[in-house]
Amino acid sequence: MRRRPLDRRRGVSRVAAGPFGTAPPPSPSLRRRTSHFQGEDRVYTGIPVARIGIVGLPNVGKTTLFNALTGLEAPTAAHPFSTTEPNLGVAKVPDADLDEAARVESSAKLVHATLELLDLPAMAKPGHGGGFGAQFLGRLRDMEALAVVLRAFEDDAVPSDESGTDPVAQAQELLLELALADFDVFERRREKVVKEATADAGKKGAAEAITRATALLEHGRQLRAERWERDQLSAFRDVAPLTLKPAVWVVNVDEDTGEVAGLVGELEALVPDGDTVVVVSAKLEEEGALLSPEDRRELFEGLGLGEGALAKVVRAAYAAMDLISFYTLGPKEAHAWTVRKGAKAPEAAGKIHSDLERGFIRAEVAPIPDVIADGGWDESKKAGHVRVEGKDYTVAEGDVIVLSVIMSG
Repeated sequence: MRRRPLDRRRGVSRVAAGPFGTAPPPSPSLRRRTSHFQGEDRVYTGIPVARIGIVGLPNVGKTTLFNALTGLEAPTAAHPFSTTEPNLGVAKVPDADLDEAARVESSAKLVHATLELLDLPAMAKPGHGGGFGAQFLGRLRDMEALAVVLRAFEDDAVPSDESGTDPVAQAQELLLELALADFDVFERRREKVVKEATADAGKKGAAEAITRATALLEHGRQLRAERWERDQLSAFRDVAPLTLKPAVWVVNVDEDTGEVAGLVGELEALVPDGDTVVVVSAKLEEEGALLSPEDRRELFEGLGLGEGALAKVVRAAYAAMDLISFYTLGPKEAHAWTVRKGAKAPEAAGKIHSDLERGFIRAEVAPIPDVIADGGWDESKKAGHVRVEGKDYTVAEGDVIVLSVIMSG
């Protein structure tokens, strides 16, 4: 998106890109991992698209996956519960279209979207102090989505007593534990809200919604598997239910991914609709994070791992959270932005800066593949591939957008 002079006669400014923030820094206890490839740095800036909590049973590879996704070096060990404190890191969202568009536009600055990742200590099995640690549940409830790691690998050096190697059985256990964690909170909330509803008829709807949710959770049901009206969801807002959060189920395998292929269908049938299942080898991904992009791609292709874990997990997270990407391009900056699927153009403008949503007039739009193929935005305009859209336009995946706005003041 290009910044153009303010047309004072019409009060219209075509604005290229608003300010952007800086992603939260990694935990001080973590060391930055810098690739051996000159110029590649695995710590990025940008506004995080979403915060994702990584959970799982002991020794399933949670922290290994965290390291692979963030490029950090959080400590891991073969014994259970080696992670005792949460690890926080930021992962860049891979985007080949953005990279190529920046090259075509000769953009001086490249800004990828980012994900904030929180790696929590493992959940203990029942009978071993089972459940999620109460001290970490609050942080998990602050996340927008969950990445649930399931172990499907055998390794004599990494005991599986606390997890097993059956990802379906682990998923069943984790679904139940998430439901029970929510049940404890909803049960306390229900008692209070039902009492309040007897004195205030306006709270009757909230009391009914919370009572229904409590009964479902008591039977191990996930709240996101049910249909809820907007006012019912509003009644849950202060509780921040874990079972309402979209989830990516990450099956962690060794180098041979063939044997687990049949389990993916079982997992997809087990987890709530809208959740996604991906298969990765966290250990190989962690090792690959130290390589140059070219060497990493060659390693993954040679092992049949395709594009790698980060791209798989990010795409799955976007799908689970109903997110899409749009872009602003120009010689100064090429920038990826993220908005919910179905968002109108003014809402997308507001992702860049709130002033742009308030002052939105219209948007020039072209698909990023066309902009790349044409050789840049100006060439796309000459080729007739740029169209003008108004406030009712629904932003599509991969749109490049230039805004016309009225600037207040």
